[in-house]
Amino acid sequence: MGLLHEDVGFMQQSFCVETYFCRLNARDIPCYNNSIKVRAKGGAAMALDEFAWRVRLARRRKARQRKFRVAAGVIALTITILGWYLGYYIQRPSYALEQAAAALAAHDVQAFQRRVDIASMTASGYDDLTYVLFSGDTHLKAKERSASGKFYEKIKDSVAAGIVDSIETAVGSGTWPSPEGVDPLKGRQLGIDFEYLMEYSHLRDTTLLHIDSVERDGSAATANITVRDEGTALEFPLQLRMERGDTGWRVVRVTNYRAYLEAVQKAAASNLGRYIDATRPIVDRYNGVFRSKQREFRNLTETGRSTYTTVYRKSLTHLLQEDMIPLLKKYQKELDGVDVPHGAQYLAAQRKAATEAFIGAYESFVKGLNGGTTEDFARAETLHKMALTYDLRVGDMIRRGAVSAETPATP
Repeated sequence: MGLLHEDVGFMQQSFCVETYFCRLNARDIPCYNNSIKVRAKGGAAMALDEFAWRVRLARRRKARQRKFRVAAGVIALTITILGWYLGYYIQRPSYALEQAAAALAAHDVQAFQRRVDIASMTASGYDDLTYVLFSGDTHLKAKERSASGKFYEKIKDSVAAGIVDSIETAVGSGTWPSPEGVDPLKGRQLGIDFEYLMEYSHLRDTTLLHIDSVERDGSAATANITVRDEGTALEFPLQLRMERGDTGWRVVRVTNYRAYLEAVQKAAASNLGRYIDATRPIVDRYNGVFRSKQREFRNLTETGRSTYTTVYRKSLTHLLQEDMIPLLKKYQKELDGVDVPHGAQYLAAQRKAATEAFIGAYESFVKGLNGGTTEDFARAETLHKMALTYDLRVGDMIRRGAVSAETPATP
């Protein structure tokens, strides 16, 4: 190719240099000339090596500029997404609801409390719960119903606080706590059975299936979810009222909680009735025997002496060990043979718990009679109170279920 003439234009110079490099790279001709000169745009001549070096610098500079523009674009996009996330996405009521569900699954109490106002939900739910309880109790007269309503209103704060504690414990541990710290029979004298109240609330049996939709209306919103009552296998659409406060969106009330309770009660009624009808012959057959043994037990224990004589101890031991305990075991075995449908599991469990508590009480009493300690008698008394509580609860369930049946007349 030789040398380039000085009067060749810059574009021609560029073309010639590029052509020269292409030929060199393609090895079409050998190259021995390392001092070829090219004329730059400004008119000064430079060595070919220096020209190539400047070309490489220019290319690197352009590459850095492209990388900078890409990085700047990524940063701008990240800022935009972050602004959308902070300014819109996490401010939505549906996001708050998803956070509550995630906190429930992770047993994170604090995160759950940020998204659910448990106290407000419990306060409104308590009113719905007591209303449904009274409406199902057909034995209450108008005057009694009014007095009971006033009483339940009076104890609302303390009972609601107990429900809140139970909910928080269940969220944190995944297990519902048993009622503690209150004599159950004393509670019944006051007109309240906290355990039965918790069972009737169906909080322990309700499972969230899925979130359906969230409809926003200004600073309030309605969330539609579907839950299932595990006791009856009933699926029900619940409506949650949400409100926006200083800390974001929170669930404050279950709008149709009363309708949910009534639907579950209705679903359980037929199955509960079938179960009671199926077990009635067993209960009726054993009740006569239980009453007879009950009278015999009272005749032996109602004595003016502070201690039992040897004859009394032997008679009581024989009555309990040879008659009552085997009779109760046989009674429970027959009940266990009856199929328990959905909606009747709790009643069946309460009956079984009562039978087992009576058996435990009698065994401890016999142990105390035959050289035992005062702790044996104390345990017998505690278990007997528990058995009576279970038994009375069974009666409540049957009565409020508008099904007439007789509970075992155990001593």
